[in-house]
Amino acid sequence: MTGSAYQHYSVTADLLEKVPSDRPVVILLRHSIRDELPPDGIGYMLPITEEGKQQGTKLGQILGDRLKTLHSSPLARCVETAEALNKGAGLELPITEDRLLGDPGVFVIDGELAWSNWERLGSKGVMRHLITENDALPGMARPGEAAHRLVSHMLAASENRLGMHVFVTHDSLVMATAARLLGEPLDQGAYPDYLEGVFFWQGDGGIHTAYRSWFSVSETTLAGL
Repeated sequence: MTGSAYQHYSVTADLLEKVPSDRPVVILLRHSIRDELPPDGIGYMLPITEEGKQQGTKLGQILGDRLKTLHSSPLARCVETAEALNKGAGLELPITEDRLLGDPGVFVIDGELAWSNWERLGSKGVMRHLITENDALPGMARPGEAAHRLVSHMLAASENRLGMHVFVTHDSLVMATAARLLGEPLDQGAYPDYLEGVFFWQGDGGIHTAYRSWFSVSETTLAGL
Protein backbone atom coordinates (compact mmCIF):
# COMPACT_ATOMS: atom_id res chain seq x y z
CA MET A 1 0.00 0.00 0.00
CA THR A 2 1.12 3.55 -0.66
CA GLY A 3 -0.02 7.06 0.13
CA SER A 4 0.25 9.24 3.22
CA ALA A 5 -3.17 8.13 4.52
CA TYR A 6 -1.83 4.66 5.17
CA GLN A 7 0.29 4.30 8.30
CA HIS A 8 2.89 1.66 7.48
CA TYR A 9 3.98 1.42 11.11
CA SER A 10 0.51 0.54 12.44
CA VAL A 11 1.11 -3.23 12.77
CA THR A 12 4.33 -2.57 14.67
CA ALA A 13 2.58 -0.04 16.91
CA ASP A 14 -0.13 -2.59 17.70
CA LEU A 15 2.41 -5.27 18.63
CA LEU A 16 4.24 -2.82 20.88
CA GLU A 17 1.19 -2.91 23.15
CA LYS A 18 1.25 -6.73 23.35
CA VAL A 19 4.89 -7.48 24.14
CA PRO A 20 6.28 -7.44 27.70
CA SER A 21 7.56 -4.26 29.29
CA ASP A 22 9.56 -5.96 32.04
CA ARG A 23 12.40 -7.32 29.88
CA PRO A 24 14.49 -6.46 26.83
CA VAL A 25 12.58 -6.83 23.55
CA VAL A 26 14.30 -6.92 20.17
CA ILE A 27 12.56 -5.65 17.02
CA LEU A 28 13.96 -6.75 13.67
CA LEU A 29 12.39 -3.95 11.62
CA ARG A 30 12.11 -3.39 7.90
CA HIS A 31 13.28 0.07 6.81
CA SER A 32 10.84 2.85 5.96
CA ILE A 33 9.38 3.77 2.56
CA ARG A 34 11.72 3.96 -0.43
CA ASP A 35 11.18 4.49 -4.14
CA GLU A 36 11.05 1.51 -6.49
CA LEU A 37 14.26 -0.47 -6.86
CA PRO A 38 16.20 -0.07 -10.12
CA PRO A 39 16.14 -2.88 -12.71
CA ASP A 40 19.18 -4.60 -11.15
CA GLY A 41 17.12 -5.07 -7.98
CA ILE A 42 19.85 -3.82 -5.63
CA GLY A 43 19.62 -0.04 -5.20
CA TYR A 44 22.36 0.09 -2.57
CA MET A 45 22.26 3.87 -2.23
CA LEU A 46 18.48 4.26 -2.59
CA PRO A 47 17.27 6.50 0.29
CA ILE A 48 13.92 6.61 2.03
CA THR A 49 11.39 9.14 0.80
CA GLU A 50 10.13 12.21 2.64
CA GLU A 51 7.04 10.24 3.56
CA GLY A 52 9.34 7.49 4.79
CA LYS A 53 11.09 9.96 7.07
CA GLN A 54 7.77 11.23 8.41
CA GLN A 55 6.43 7.77 9.16
CA GLY A 56 9.72 6.68 10.72
CA THR A 57 9.59 9.75 12.93
CA LYS A 58 6.03 8.90 13.95
CA LEU A 59 7.04 5.37 14.94
CA GLY A 60 9.87 6.89 16.94
CA GLN A 61 7.35 9.06 18.78
CA ILE A 62 5.33 5.96 19.63
CA LEU A 63 8.46 4.20 20.92
CA GLY A 64 9.54 7.23 22.95
CA ASP A 65 11.85 6.54 25.85
CA ARG A 66 11.18 2.81 25.57
CA LEU A 67 13.72 2.88 22.74
CA LYS A 68 17.08 1.93 24.25
CA THR A 69 19.39 1.00 21.36
CA LEU A 70 19.49 1.37 17.57
CA HIS A 71 21.30 -0.88 15.13
CA SER A 72 21.14 -0.70 11.35
CA SER A 73 22.18 -2.33 8.13
CA PRO A 74 24.88 -0.08 6.61
CA LEU A 75 22.67 0.67 3.59
CA ALA A 76 21.44 4.27 3.43
CA ARG A 77 17.71 3.58 3.66
CA CYS A 78 18.20 1.62 6.88
CA VAL A 79 20.47 4.19 8.51
CA GLU A 80 18.03 6.96 7.56
CA THR A 81 15.19 4.97 9.11
CA ALA A 82 17.15 4.64 12.34
CA GLU A 83 17.81 8.39 12.28
CA ALA A 84 14.07 9.07 11.89
CA LEU A 85 13.28 6.78 14.84
CA ASN A 86 15.86 8.61 16.93
CA LYS A 87 14.39 11.99 15.98
CA GLY A 88 10.83 10.92 16.71
CA ALA A 89 11.76 9.48 20.09
CA GLY A 90 13.53 12.73 21.00
CA LEU A 91 16.75 10.84 21.64
CA GLU A 92 20.33 10.97 20.45
CA LEU A 93 21.18 7.29 20.59
CA PRO A 94 24.24 6.09 18.71
CA ILE A 95 23.35 4.09 15.60
CA THR A 96 25.47 0.96 15.33
CA GLU A 97 25.94 -0.25 11.76
CA ASP A 98 25.84 -4.04 11.58
CA ARG A 99 26.57 -6.10 8.48
CA LEU A 100 24.59 -9.05 9.82
CA LEU A 101 21.57 -6.83 9.03
CA GLY A 102 22.60 -6.17 5.42
CA ASP A 103 25.53 -5.67 3.05
CA PRO A 104 25.55 -8.66 2.93
CA GLY A 105 23.36 -9.83 5.86
CA VAL A 106 23.47 -12.92 8.05
CA PHE A 107 22.29 -15.32 5.34
CA VAL A 108 25.13 -14.43 2.93
CA ILE A 109 28.71 -15.57 3.35
CA ASP A 110 30.16 -14.69 -0.07
CA GLY A 111 28.18 -11.93 -1.78
CA GLU A 112 29.57 -12.49 -5.27
CA LEU A 113 28.94 -16.22 -5.17
CA ALA A 114 25.54 -15.81 -3.52
CA TRP A 115 24.32 -13.46 -6.27
CA SER A 116 24.29 -16.43 -8.65
CA ASN A 117 21.37 -17.80 -6.63
CA TRP A 118 19.27 -14.73 -7.38
CA GLU A 119 20.22 -14.98 -11.06
CA ARG A 120 19.28 -18.66 -11.17
CA LEU A 121 16.26 -18.82 -8.83
CA GLY A 122 15.01 -15.25 -8.73
CA SER A 123 14.07 -13.43 -5.53
CA LYS A 124 11.04 -15.63 -4.91
CA GLY A 125 13.07 -18.80 -5.32
CA VAL A 126 15.78 -17.65 -2.93
CA MET A 127 13.19 -16.60 -0.34
CA ARG A 128 11.39 -19.93 -0.66
CA HIS A 129 14.69 -21.67 0.05
CA LEU A 130 15.47 -19.46 3.07
CA ILE A 131 12.03 -20.18 4.53
CA THR A 132 11.61 -23.90 3.81
CA GLU A 133 14.95 -25.61 3.09
CA ASN A 134 17.76 -26.67 5.41
CA ASP A 135 20.73 -26.90 3.06
CA ALA A 136 22.95 -23.97 2.15
CA LEU A 137 22.86 -22.39 -1.29
CA PRO A 138 26.24 -21.47 -2.84
CA GLY A 139 27.85 -18.61 -0.94
CA MET A 140 25.16 -18.67 1.74
CA ALA A 141 24.71 -20.01 5.27
CA ARG A 142 22.27 -22.72 6.32
CA PRO A 143 19.07 -20.71 6.74
CA GLY A 144 17.95 -22.07 10.10
CA GLU A 145 21.38 -21.68 11.65
CA ALA A 146 21.73 -18.13 10.28
CA ALA A 147 18.34 -17.03 11.60
CA HIS A 148 19.09 -18.35 15.07
CA ARG A 149 22.52 -16.74 14.96
CA LEU A 150 20.94 -13.37 14.18
CA VAL A 151 18.42 -13.64 17.02
CA SER A 152 21.17 -14.65 19.43
CA HIS A 153 23.28 -11.71 18.26
CA MET A 154 20.45 -9.21 18.72
CA LEU A 155 19.42 -10.44 22.15
CA ALA A 156 23.04 -10.36 23.31
CA ALA A 157 23.40 -6.80 21.97
CA SER A 158 20.46 -5.69 24.12
CA GLU A 159 22.75 -6.21 27.14
CA ASN A 160 19.77 -7.11 29.31
CA ARG A 161 18.51 -3.50 29.30
CA LEU A 162 14.75 -3.24 29.74
CA GLY A 163 13.00 -1.66 26.79
CA MET A 164 12.99 -1.84 22.99
CA HIS A 165 16.07 -2.54 20.91
CA VAL A 166 15.54 -1.86 17.20
CA PHE A 167 17.56 -3.49 14.42
CA VAL A 168 16.74 -1.91 11.05
CA THR A 169 17.11 -4.28 8.12
CA HIS A 170 15.53 -5.44 4.85
CA ASP A 171 12.33 -7.33 4.04
CA SER A 172 14.07 -10.61 3.20
CA LEU A 173 15.83 -10.80 6.57
CA VAL A 174 12.63 -10.02 8.47
CA MET A 175 10.66 -12.59 6.50
CA ALA A 176 13.18 -15.44 6.67
CA THR A 177 14.04 -14.90 10.35
CA ALA A 178 10.38 -14.69 11.34
CA ALA A 179 9.58 -17.90 9.45
CA ARG A 180 12.46 -19.82 11.00
CA LEU A 181 11.80 -18.78 14.59
CA LEU A 182 8.04 -19.18 14.29
CA GLY A 183 8.38 -22.54 12.57
CA GLU A 184 5.87 -21.34 9.95
CA PRO A 185 6.24 -21.64 6.14
CA LEU A 186 5.22 -18.03 5.58
CA ASP A 187 4.05 -17.23 2.06
CA GLN A 188 4.26 -14.12 -0.11
CA GLY A 189 1.25 -12.62 1.68
CA ALA A 190 3.29 -12.48 4.88
CA TYR A 191 5.99 -10.22 3.46
CA PRO A 192 6.68 -7.34 5.86
CA ASP A 193 5.44 -3.89 4.99
CA TYR A 194 7.66 -0.86 5.47
CA LEU A 195 8.31 -0.29 9.19
CA GLU A 196 6.96 -3.72 10.05
CA GLY A 197 9.01 -6.08 12.16
CA VAL A 198 9.30 -9.30 14.10
CA PHE A 199 9.71 -9.14 17.89
CA PHE A 200 11.88 -11.40 20.06
CA TRP A 201 12.37 -11.67 23.81
CA GLN A 202 13.60 -14.23 26.30
CA GLY A 203 10.99 -15.46 28.76
CA ASP A 204 9.35 -18.51 30.23
CA GLY A 205 9.96 -21.51 28.00
CA GLY A 206 12.72 -19.94 25.92
CA ILE A 207 12.72 -17.40 23.09
CA HIS A 208 9.36 -15.76 22.31
CA THR A 209 8.62 -14.60 18.77
CA ALA A 210 5.78 -12.32 17.63
CA TYR A 211 4.98 -11.41 14.03
CA ARG A 212 1.58 -10.07 12.98
CA SER A 213 -0.91 -12.58 14.44
CA TRP A 214 1.71 -15.34 14.88
CA PHE A 215 3.21 -16.01 18.29
CA SER A 216 5.51 -18.85 19.28
CA VAL A 217 7.89 -19.96 22.00
CA SER A 218 11.07 -21.84 21.18
CA GLU A 219 12.54 -24.11 23.83
CA THR A 220 15.90 -22.71 22.84
CA THR A 221 17.43 -20.30 25.35
CA LEU A 222 19.82 -17.46 24.57
CA ALA A 223 22.70 -19.54 25.87
CA GLY A 224 21.74 -22.34 23.51
CA LEU A 225 21.36 -20.28 20.34
